[in-house]
Amino acid sequence: MACTDSGNWIDRDGKLILLEKSVRTVPYGFLGVIYGVYLAQLGFSAFAIGIVLTLTVLSSAFYTFIISFVADRIGRRRTLVFFALTDFVAGTLLFVSTDWWAPVLAGIVGNMTVGAGEVGPFLSLEQAILPRTARADRRTLAFSVYNLVGYGASSAGALLAGLPRYMGYPPLFLAYMISGLIGAVLYSSLSGAVEPKSRPGRRPALSPRGRPIVAKLSTLFAVDAFGGGFIGQSILSYYFFLRFGLDLATLGAIFFATQLVTALSFLLSERIARRIGLLRTMVFTHVPSNVFLIGVAFASTPLTAVLLLLCRQSLSQMDVPARQSYVMAIVDESDRTAAAGLTSTTRTVSSSISPSLAGYALANLWLGVPGKFAPRRNEGSTRSEPIRETSHGE
Repeated sequence: MACTDSGNWIDRDGKLILLEKSVRTVPYGFLGVIYGVYLAQLGFSAFAIGIVLTLTVLSSAFYTFIISFVADRIGRRRTLVFFALTDFVAGTLLFVSTDWWAPVLAGIVGNMTVGAGEVGPFLSLEQAILPRTARADRRTLAFSVYNLVGYGASSAGALLAGLPRYMGYPPLFLAYMISGLIGAVLYSSLSGAVEPKSRPGRRPALSPRGRPIVAKLSTLFAVDAFGGGFIGQSILSYYFFLRFGLDLATLGAIFFATQLVTALSFLLSERIARRIGLLRTMVFTHVPSNVFLIGVAFASTPLTAVLLLLCRQSLSQMDVPARQSYVMAIVDESDRTAAAGLTSTTRTVSSSISPSLAGYALANLWLGVPGKFAPRRNEGSTRSEPIRETSHGE
């Protein structure tokens, strides 16, 4: 049952989910910045980096698809604990080895986010649970705060992306490991109220009423996500790294700012949705944000590119709480896990194709970077150091 106390718009389970969201997304924030650069320093080409990012996103899509059908049967808490532990395993792989296979396998096993926003099974399950933890008239507010917490924590994580220049990568990978363990503890503390209501007999994951709704939304979201996949945070970070020769500390500061601006935009999202409606909020913020994004590609200086990117980020994610709230509002409670999972899966699969194409474009088609994106040498800079100088084994 949703929270009904007028003085407390979200209950204990909701607060635990918000806390775990922050713990989880701090590492996602710095991984989104450093992952592509780390792969480049291991010797991966731009196209290979795109392939690895695609595999990372596809694995999250696969997990999300599976949990859409089984999470309500085996338990939402158990499922969330399991995936928190996979993040621990992924962090361990990154921490213990600098061989090429370790980050590839970590991307497949874990659920790290390489785009601007989180994807994967955590997001889908928490999206299904969250409406039951908040008052009905504060559902959109709950999703706004949920995304605010996530992007705020991610921005703090992005600020840590400059640490490898001074301490190497291992402290960040260790933090990723620890976040997985903390997540498992927090998810274990959720009450039984987060589980779906018991249903007689075996029931399909989606009711006949919910199927056409989810099919239409999934198609629409897939088109949107395909375009968004070209400019995921790891791709953008790698683009700025190559286009302007920026080091990890500078990239971390840039994406700290972008995530912070995005987080602050959620404070307005719920108010705008209340005034003009959920659908209009989703539509009216897209066009100007994409105009700003196009400007980034034509910017001749890093300052101009960053300013345009900040303008873009102030609008681009305003539709997220509205979209999540809308999906949960138009399907039955028993369909929420499957609806959240399937719409998220189609978004993730669609966006997973784009990084490979973006990597190919960076390597072969873009003419704006000298030397076809060959990073310039600069002694003492993270962008040109051999990986052994930033590994924990040295």
